Amino acid sequence: MKNPKEIKEIRSKLNMSEIADLNWLKTELNNFKEDDNVSFEGVIRIENILNSINNFRASYTQRVLRLMRQGNILD
Repeated sequence: MKNPKEIKEIRSKLNMSEIADLNWLKTELNNFKEDDNVSFEGVIRIENILNSINNFRASYTQRVLRLMRQGNILD
């Protein structure tokens, strides 16, 4: 059985899905940078990147708020 400190550390770390999302964003931004053509496809790529960032930000904010409600002190 895990002690409270271990549980707190697990709750306050990024999960595999979030890390995968960040890696996807990194790859997409690098691909966007490498493809220096201005096109409609670039606009679609930027929109997808922005939507992913907004979704990540929203879920991250919810996790921070949930941890704060549970009485965890966050730096």
